[in-house]
Amino acid sequence: MKKEMTPNRKIPVKIIVGIVVYIVSYLLSIVILYSLSGFFKYDNTFIGTVSSLVAAIASFFTITKDERGALFYNPKTCVINKKYIILYILFVILSAFSLTVVFNFLFSKIPWEVFGNKHVVQDSDSFYGIPFYFRIIAYVLIGPFAEEILFRGVIFYRLRKVTFLPLAALGSAFFFAIYHGNLMQGLYALIMGFVICLCMDFGGSFLYALLFHMTANLVSNLCYEFKHINNVVYSPWVIAICFAYLVVAIILCYVFKVKLTKKDKQC
Repeated sequence: MKKEMTPNRKIPVKIIVGIVVYIVSYLLSIVILYSLSGFFKYDNTFIGTVSSLVAAIASFFTITKDERGALFYNPKTCVINKKYIILYILFVILSAFSLTVVFNFLFSKIPWEVFGNKHVVQDSDSFYGIPFYFRIIAYVLIGPFAEEILFRGVIFYRLRKVTFLPLAALGSAFFFAIYHGNLMQGLYALIMGFVICLCMDFGGSFLYALLFHMTANLVSNLCYEFKHINNVVYSPWVIAICFAYLVVAIILCYVFKVKLTKKDKQC
């Protein structure tokens, strides 16, 4: 008699299936759109954006109905009382803004070019060389949604079922880093991805991960497009405030998490 797989043993299989469905859907979309390029004028960014959206939708349906419900609201991990949801949303936005400012500032001080490898640094011309309105659609709306479905929905949410939070977050962040394709963005994505997982887990909802990701990408694009915004955001005072905010936020999160008990959870 064939032995049935235990739920824990099924998790890696489900993760692999979700990843495979995402990759196959993405590649098929690219092939189809390139085959239609003779009839319609597409550029690479448009093709990549549409393909990632199709792949995200396809991989989303590898998540069962029950899992989808827990993905958007998981009382088992949620530590936020419902009456504090607005404050937590503000916390997520401020954390995304501060972390983006701090790491963009720190990363700008690293001489990446000394590595002498084109795969070390992001190609800014290809990344930002499209109209601003389309960057908002591609990098602030569709991109974060597609990536969060895969890395937080398919990977992190399921890893969280079988291991403790730091390891699950690190696993998701590791794949997120590899996905970005170069050393600079990879390191950035590793740190940001880890923090996004924590925000999602503490808030008990995938929506917080999406909000964090969208905010971070919006800040980067606004600062690139509007020099006066960039000058304000990366002024010494704002950078110092962001550093201070992150230190306080880390301490408060740690204290809050340590003091939390199951009796305190009223999600």
